[in-house]
Amino acid sequence: MRLITAILLAATVLFANVEEPSLFSEPYDDYIEIETEPQKPAEQLIYISLENVPKKVYVGEIFPVTVKVTSLERGRAFEVRTDNGKNIAPVKEPESIEPKAISRLVYYFKATGSDVRLPEFIVYYSDEPEREYRSDSMTIKAVRLNPPGDFCNVLAKNMELINYQASTYTSDTNILALQLKVEFGNFDDFHLKNSSNQGIDSYSGDLNDTTLFYYAIFPAGMEQLTFSYFNLKKNRYEKFQIPIIVKRSSVSTQSNLDPQASEFTKFKIMATGFLIFVWVVLWIMKRKWIYPILITLAAGYLTTYLIPLKSVCIKPESRLYLLPTPQSTSFTILYERTVAKQMNRNENYTKIQLPNSTIGWVKNEDLCSN
Repeated sequence: MRLITAILLAATVLFANVEEPSLFSEPYDDYIEIETEPQKPAEQLIYISLENVPKKVYVGEIFPVTVKVTSLERGRAFEVRTDNGKNIAPVKEPESIEPKAISRLVYYFKATGSDVRLPEFIVYYSDEPEREYRSDSMTIKAVRLNPPGDFCNVLAKNMELINYQASTYTSDTNILALQLKVEFGNFDDFHLKNSSNQGIDSYSGDLNDTTLFYYAIFPAGMEQLTFSYFNLKKNRYEKFQIPIIVKRSSVSTQSNLDPQASEFTKFKIMATGFLIFVWVVLWIMKRKWIYPILITLAAGYLTTYLIPLKSVCIKPESRLYLLPTPQSTSFTILYERTVAKQMNRNENYTKIQLPNSTIGWVKNEDLCSN
Protein backbone atom coordinates (compact mmCIF):
# COMPACT_ATOMS: atom_id res chain seq x y z
CA MET A 1 0.00 0.00 0.00
CA ARG A 2 2.82 2.37 0.87
CA LEU A 3 4.49 1.41 -2.37
CA ILE A 4 1.43 2.38 -4.47
CA THR A 5 1.10 5.68 -2.62
CA ALA A 6 4.75 6.54 -3.28
CA ILE A 7 4.39 5.80 -7.00
CA LEU A 8 1.34 8.05 -7.32
CA LEU A 9 3.10 10.85 -5.45
CA ALA A 10 6.13 10.62 -7.75
CA ALA A 11 3.90 10.72 -10.84
CA THR A 12 2.10 13.84 -9.56
CA VAL A 13 5.37 15.65 -9.01
CA LEU A 14 6.62 14.68 -12.51
CA PHE A 15 3.55 15.99 -14.34
CA ALA A 16 3.53 19.14 -12.25
CA ASN A 17 7.01 20.06 -13.63
CA VAL A 18 5.90 19.82 -17.30
CA GLU A 19 5.11 23.34 -18.72
CA GLU A 20 2.07 23.48 -20.94
CA PRO A 21 2.33 25.58 -24.05
CA SER A 22 0.72 29.05 -23.85
CA LEU A 23 -1.94 30.07 -26.29
CA PHE A 24 -0.27 33.53 -26.54
CA SER A 25 3.27 32.42 -27.20
CA GLU A 26 4.78 32.85 -30.68
CA PRO A 27 6.18 29.81 -32.45
CA TYR A 28 9.60 31.29 -33.15
CA ASP A 29 10.84 28.04 -34.57
CA ASP A 30 8.50 28.46 -37.64
CA TYR A 31 10.00 31.81 -38.87
CA ILE A 32 13.40 32.89 -40.12
CA GLU A 33 14.26 36.53 -39.66
CA ILE A 34 16.04 38.10 -42.73
CA GLU A 35 17.57 41.54 -42.54
CA THR A 36 17.35 43.64 -45.83
CA GLU A 37 18.90 47.00 -46.74
CA PRO A 38 16.55 49.72 -48.14
CA GLN A 39 16.89 50.21 -51.95
CA LYS A 40 18.56 53.46 -52.91
CA PRO A 41 16.66 55.64 -55.44
CA ALA A 42 18.22 56.01 -58.89
CA GLU A 43 20.32 59.11 -59.27
CA GLN A 44 18.62 61.84 -61.35
CA LEU A 45 20.80 62.71 -64.30
CA ILE A 46 18.51 65.09 -66.25
CA TYR A 47 16.62 68.15 -65.02
CA ILE A 48 13.90 69.88 -67.10
CA SER A 49 12.41 73.35 -66.74
CA LEU A 50 10.31 75.62 -68.99
CA GLU A 51 11.19 79.22 -69.76
CA ASN A 52 9.45 82.11 -71.56
CA VAL A 53 6.01 80.56 -71.17
CA PRO A 54 3.32 83.18 -71.96
CA LYS A 55 0.65 83.80 -69.36
CA LYS A 56 -2.04 84.40 -72.00
CA VAL A 57 -2.45 83.69 -75.72
CA TYR A 58 -5.20 84.01 -78.32
CA VAL A 59 -6.85 81.01 -79.93
CA GLY A 60 -5.05 80.59 -83.25
CA GLU A 61 -1.88 82.36 -82.09
CA ILE A 62 1.55 80.80 -82.55
CA PHE A 63 3.85 81.15 -79.54
CA PRO A 64 7.28 79.81 -78.50
CA VAL A 65 8.22 77.82 -75.39
CA THR A 66 11.83 77.32 -74.33
CA VAL A 67 12.74 73.96 -72.76
CA LYS A 68 15.86 74.05 -70.59
CA VAL A 69 17.52 70.63 -70.30
CA THR A 70 20.35 70.18 -67.81
CA SER A 71 22.30 66.95 -68.32
CA LEU A 72 24.73 65.83 -65.63
CA GLU A 73 26.49 63.62 -68.17
CA ARG A 74 27.82 66.19 -70.55
CA GLY A 75 28.21 65.00 -74.13
CA ARG A 76 25.81 62.08 -73.73
CA ALA A 77 23.21 62.29 -76.51
CA PHE A 78 19.60 62.66 -75.44
CA GLU A 79 16.24 62.94 -77.18
CA VAL A 80 13.00 64.79 -76.45
CA ARG A 81 9.39 63.95 -77.19
CA THR A 82 6.06 65.43 -76.09
CA ASP A 83 2.89 63.89 -74.69
CA ASN A 84 -0.52 64.77 -73.20
CA GLY A 85 -1.05 68.27 -74.60
CA LYS A 86 -4.53 69.80 -74.81
CA ASN A 87 -5.94 72.40 -77.24
CA ILE A 88 -2.50 72.82 -78.72
CA ALA A 89 -0.81 71.87 -82.00
CA PRO A 90 2.94 71.63 -82.64
CA VAL A 91 4.20 74.01 -85.32
CA LYS A 92 7.98 73.71 -85.23
CA GLU A 93 10.51 71.70 -83.25
CA PRO A 94 14.31 71.97 -83.04
CA GLU A 95 15.84 70.41 -86.12
CA SER A 96 18.70 68.90 -84.12
CA ILE A 97 19.77 68.61 -80.49
CA GLU A 98 23.43 69.02 -79.59
CA PRO A 99 24.32 67.18 -76.37
CA LYS A 100 25.53 69.77 -73.87
CA ALA A 101 25.48 70.26 -70.13
CA ILE A 102 22.75 72.92 -70.53
CA SER A 103 20.58 73.03 -73.64
CA ARG A 104 17.79 75.52 -74.41
CA LEU A 105 15.42 74.14 -77.02
CA VAL A 106 12.72 76.36 -78.56
CA TYR A 107 9.38 74.77 -79.52
CA TYR A 108 6.57 76.58 -81.34
CA PHE A 109 2.92 75.75 -80.74
CA LYS A 110 -0.46 77.02 -81.94
CA ALA A 111 -3.36 77.41 -79.53
CA THR A 112 -6.36 75.56 -81.00
CA GLY A 113 -8.84 76.11 -78.16
CA SER A 114 -9.41 77.59 -74.73
CA ASP A 115 -7.59 76.33 -71.63
CA VAL A 116 -4.36 75.29 -73.31
CA ARG A 117 -2.29 72.68 -71.54
CA LEU A 118 1.30 72.39 -72.63
CA PRO A 119 2.45 68.87 -73.35
CA GLU A 120 4.83 67.10 -71.02
CA PHE A 121 8.38 67.17 -72.33
CA ILE A 122 9.91 63.72 -71.98
CA VAL A 123 13.71 63.57 -72.10
CA TYR A 124 15.80 60.41 -72.17
CA TYR A 125 19.30 59.36 -73.14
CA SER A 126 19.48 57.77 -76.56
CA ASP A 127 21.29 54.71 -75.21
CA GLU A 128 18.84 54.30 -72.30
CA PRO A 129 15.33 55.01 -73.67
CA GLU A 130 13.54 53.12 -70.89
CA ARG A 131 14.61 55.67 -68.28
CA GLU A 132 12.57 58.84 -68.82
CA TYR A 133 12.50 62.27 -67.21
CA ARG A 134 9.31 64.35 -67.49
CA SER A 135 8.58 68.05 -67.12
CA ASP A 136 5.70 69.35 -65.04
CA SER A 137 2.38 70.00 -66.76
CA MET A 138 1.46 73.67 -67.28
CA THR A 139 -1.74 75.40 -68.40
CA ILE A 140 -2.11 78.68 -70.30
CA LYS A 141 -5.21 80.82 -70.61
CA ALA A 142 -6.31 81.14 -74.26
CA VAL A 143 -8.73 83.91 -75.24
CA ARG A 144 -11.08 83.65 -78.22
CA LEU A 145 -11.29 86.68 -80.47
CA ASN A 146 -14.55 88.23 -81.59
CA PRO A 147 -13.45 89.01 -85.15
CA PRO A 148 -15.19 91.06 -87.86
CA GLY A 149 -16.87 89.35 -90.78
CA ASP A 150 -13.92 89.90 -93.13
CA PHE A 151 -11.37 88.30 -90.77
CA CYS A 152 -8.87 86.13 -92.70
CA ASN A 153 -8.02 83.95 -89.63
CA VAL A 154 -4.44 85.23 -89.37
CA LEU A 155 -2.88 86.47 -86.12
CA ALA A 156 0.59 87.86 -86.73
CA LYS A 157 3.08 90.38 -85.43
CA ASN A 158 2.74 92.06 -88.81
CA MET A 159 1.39 91.37 -92.29
CA GLU A 160 2.08 93.36 -95.45
CA LEU A 161 0.59 93.19 -98.95
CA ILE A 162 3.58 93.23 -101.29
CA ASN A 163 1.82 92.78 -104.63
CA TYR A 164 -1.37 91.52 -106.21
CA GLN A 165 -2.69 90.78 -109.70
CA ALA A 166 -6.15 90.00 -111.03
CA SER A 167 -7.02 88.40 -114.35
CA THR A 168 -9.77 86.55 -116.14
CA TYR A 169 -10.10 82.93 -115.04
CA THR A 170 -13.26 81.78 -116.82
CA SER A 171 -15.98 83.68 -118.64
CA ASP A 172 -17.74 84.51 -115.36
CA THR A 173 -14.90 84.45 -112.79
CA ASN A 174 -11.62 86.24 -112.08
CA ILE A 175 -8.55 84.94 -110.30
CA LEU A 176 -6.71 87.09 -107.77
CA ALA A 177 -3.09 86.37 -106.88
CA LEU A 178 -1.73 87.87 -103.65
CA GLN A 179 1.85 88.17 -102.47
CA LEU A 180 1.92 88.67 -98.69
CA LYS A 181 4.68 89.05 -96.13
CA VAL A 182 3.74 87.53 -92.76
CA GLU A 183 5.86 88.09 -89.67
CA PHE A 184 5.43 85.35 -87.07
CA GLY A 185 1.85 84.39 -87.87
CA ASN A 186 -0.39 81.42 -88.63
CA PHE A 187 -0.25 82.01 -92.38
CA ASP A 188 -1.47 78.47 -93.14
CA ASP A 189 -4.91 79.46 -91.76
CA PHE A 190 -5.29 82.32 -94.26
CA HIS A 191 -8.79 82.26 -95.78
CA LEU A 192 -10.86 84.76 -97.76
CA LYS A 193 -14.62 85.12 -97.78
CA ASN A 194 -16.84 84.66 -100.87
CA SER A 195 -14.26 82.73 -102.88
CA SER A 196 -15.32 79.61 -104.79
CA ASN A 197 -11.77 78.20 -104.83
CA GLN A 198 -8.65 79.35 -103.03
CA GLY A 199 -5.44 78.16 -101.47
CA ILE A 200 -1.73 78.65 -100.88
CA ASP A 201 0.21 78.41 -104.11
CA SER A 202 3.63 78.49 -102.45
CA TYR A 203 5.56 80.11 -99.63
CA SER A 204 9.16 80.75 -98.70
CA GLY A 205 11.17 81.94 -95.71
CA ASP A 206 10.77 80.88 -92.11
CA LEU A 207 8.25 81.43 -89.33
CA ASN A 208 9.67 84.84 -88.45
CA ASP A 209 9.44 86.13 -92.03
CA THR A 210 7.24 84.25 -94.50
CA THR A 211 6.49 85.28 -98.08
CA LEU A 212 3.13 83.82 -99.04
CA PHE A 213 1.70 83.44 -102.56
CA TYR A 214 -2.06 82.98 -102.40
CA TYR A 215 -4.74 82.61 -105.06
CA ALA A 216 -8.52 83.03 -104.87
CA ILE A 217 -11.28 82.90 -107.47
CA PHE A 218 -14.14 85.43 -107.30
CA PRO A 219 -17.20 86.27 -109.41
CA ALA A 220 -16.39 88.50 -112.38
CA GLY A 221 -18.59 91.32 -111.05
CA MET A 222 -16.70 91.67 -107.76
CA GLU A 223 -14.83 95.00 -107.78
CA GLN A 224 -13.08 95.05 -104.39
CA LEU A 225 -11.70 92.57 -101.89
CA THR A 226 -11.63 93.50 -98.20
CA PHE A 227 -10.05 91.41 -95.45
CA SER A 228 -8.51 91.99 -92.03
CA TYR A 229 -6.01 90.28 -89.75
CA PHE A 230 -5.17 90.64 -86.04
CA ASN A 231 -1.93 92.50 -85.31
CA LEU A 232 -0.38 90.96 -82.18
CA LYS A 233 2.01 93.88 -81.65
CA LYS A 234 -0.70 96.54 -81.74
CA ASN A 235 -3.40 94.25 -80.30
CA ARG A 236 -5.95 95.31 -82.91
CA TYR A 237 -7.41 94.40 -86.30
CA GLU A 238 -5.92 95.90 -89.45
CA LYS A 239 -7.73 95.95 -92.78
CA PHE A 240 -6.73 95.60 -96.44
CA GLN A 241 -8.86 96.90 -99.32
CA ILE A 242 -7.85 95.68 -102.77
CA PRO A 243 -9.52 96.85 -105.99
CA ILE A 244 -9.98 93.95 -108.39
CA ILE A 245 -8.78 95.42 -111.68
CA VAL A 246 -8.40 92.74 -114.31
CA LYS A 247 -5.14 92.98 -116.26
CA ARG A 248 -5.37 90.76 -119.27
CA SER A 249 -1.73 90.86 -120.29
CA SER A 250 0.43 91.31 -117.19
CA VAL A 251 -0.38 88.45 -114.84
CA SER A 252 2.09 85.61 -115.13
CA THR A 253 -0.46 82.85 -114.55
CA GLN A 254 -3.32 84.19 -116.65
CA SER A 255 -1.86 86.44 -119.33
CA ASN A 256 -2.01 86.02 -123.12
CA LEU A 257 -5.73 85.32 -123.20
CA ASP A 258 -7.53 84.49 -126.42
CA PRO A 259 -7.57 87.83 -128.35
CA GLN A 260 -11.08 87.33 -129.66
CA ALA A 261 -12.41 87.09 -126.11
CA SER A 262 -11.59 90.75 -125.37
CA GLU A 263 -13.64 93.68 -126.61
CA PHE A 264 -10.62 95.94 -126.19
CA THR A 265 -8.54 93.61 -128.34
CA LYS A 266 -11.20 93.73 -131.06
CA PHE A 267 -11.06 97.53 -130.93
CA LYS A 268 -7.26 97.46 -131.34
CA ILE A 269 -7.57 95.15 -134.34
CA MET A 270 -10.12 97.44 -135.98
CA ALA A 271 -8.06 100.57 -135.22
CA THR A 272 -4.89 98.99 -136.61
CA GLY A 273 -6.71 97.94 -139.77
CA PHE A 274 -8.07 101.45 -140.24
CA LEU A 275 -4.60 102.95 -139.85
CA ILE A 276 -3.19 100.54 -142.43
CA PHE A 277 -5.91 101.61 -144.86
CA VAL A 278 -5.18 105.32 -144.28
CA TRP A 279 -1.41 104.82 -144.69
CA VAL A 280 -1.93 102.88 -147.91
CA VAL A 281 -4.02 105.74 -149.32
CA LEU A 282 -1.44 108.31 -148.22
CA TRP A 283 1.38 106.25 -149.71
CA ILE A 284 -0.45 106.08 -153.04
CA MET A 285 -1.08 109.81 -152.97
CA LYS A 286 2.24 111.13 -151.63
CA ARG A 287 4.69 108.30 -152.31
CA LYS A 288 6.73 108.95 -149.15
CA TRP A 289 8.99 106.17 -147.81
CA ILE A 290 7.67 106.47 -144.23
CA TYR A 291 4.28 105.00 -145.11
CA PRO A 292 5.54 101.55 -146.24
CA ILE A 293 7.46 101.27 -142.97
CA LEU A 294 4.37 102.16 -140.93
CA ILE A 295 2.24 99.76 -142.95
CA THR A 296 4.75 96.93 -142.41
CA LEU A 297 4.94 97.50 -138.64
CA ALA A 298 1.17 97.72 -138.29
CA ALA A 299 0.66 94.59 -140.37
CA GLY A 300 3.14 92.68 -138.19
CA TYR A 301 1.37 93.89 -135.04
CA LEU A 302 -1.98 92.87 -136.49
CA THR A 303 -0.68 89.45 -137.49
CA THR A 304 0.13 88.58 -133.86
CA TYR A 305 -3.58 88.85 -133.05
CA LEU A 306 -4.97 87.16 -136.14
CA ILE A 307 -2.75 84.04 -136.10
CA PRO A 308 -4.63 81.40 -134.11
CA LEU A 309 -2.97 79.83 -131.07
CA LYS A 310 -1.37 76.43 -131.49
CA SER A 311 -3.35 73.49 -130.12
CA VAL A 312 -1.79 70.86 -127.85
CA CYS A 313 -3.01 67.53 -126.55
CA ILE A 314 -2.94 66.76 -122.83
CA LYS A 315 -2.83 63.26 -121.37
CA PRO A 316 -5.59 61.96 -119.06
CA GLU A 317 -5.03 62.38 -115.28
CA SER A 318 -2.85 65.46 -115.85
CA ARG A 319 -2.78 68.25 -113.27
CA LEU A 320 -3.27 71.93 -114.03
CA TYR A 321 -1.06 74.32 -112.01
CA LEU A 322 -1.29 78.03 -111.23
CA LEU A 323 2.42 78.71 -111.69
CA PRO A 324 5.22 76.98 -113.64
CA THR A 325 7.14 76.10 -110.46
CA PRO A 326 7.66 72.84 -108.54
CA GLN A 327 5.99 74.33 -105.44
CA SER A 328 2.92 75.56 -107.31
CA THR A 329 -0.59 74.44 -106.37
CA SER A 330 -2.53 72.03 -108.55
CA PHE A 331 -6.08 73.38 -108.76
CA THR A 332 -7.70 70.87 -111.08
CA ILE A 333 -7.17 67.47 -112.71
CA LEU A 334 -7.94 66.72 -116.37
CA TYR A 335 -9.34 63.22 -116.11
CA GLU A 336 -9.81 62.82 -119.89
CA ARG A 337 -7.61 63.42 -122.91
CA THR A 338 -7.98 67.15 -123.63
CA VAL A 339 -7.14 69.47 -126.52
CA ALA A 340 -6.24 73.02 -125.45
CA LYS A 341 -4.65 76.16 -126.86
CA GLN A 342 -0.95 76.66 -126.18
CA MET A 343 -0.27 80.17 -124.87
CA ASN A 344 3.31 79.94 -123.66
CA ARG A 345 6.02 77.40 -122.98
CA ASN A 346 9.26 77.03 -121.07
CA GLU A 347 11.66 74.19 -120.36
CA ASN A 348 9.36 72.26 -118.01
CA TYR A 349 5.84 73.70 -118.32
CA THR A 350 3.32 74.77 -120.98
CA LYS A 351 0.65 77.40 -120.42
CA ILE A 352 -2.70 76.35 -121.88
CA GLN A 353 -6.23 77.61 -122.26
CA LEU A 354 -8.95 74.98 -121.95
CA PRO A 355 -12.15 75.03 -124.06
CA ASN A 356 -14.01 76.55 -121.06
CA SER A 357 -11.43 79.44 -121.03
CA THR A 358 -9.69 78.19 -117.86
CA ILE A 359 -5.97 78.96 -117.98
CA GLY A 360 -3.09 77.24 -116.23
CA TRP A 361 0.18 75.37 -116.63
CA VAL A 362 0.76 71.69 -117.32
CA LYS A 363 4.02 69.79 -117.18
CA ASN A 364 5.55 69.16 -120.58
CA GLU A 365 5.75 65.46 -119.75
CA ASP A 366 1.93 65.44 -119.58
CA LEU A 367 1.56 66.51 -123.23
CA CYS A 368 0.66 63.87 -125.77
CA SER A 369 3.49 62.79 -128.02
CA ASN A 370 1.37 63.07 -131.16
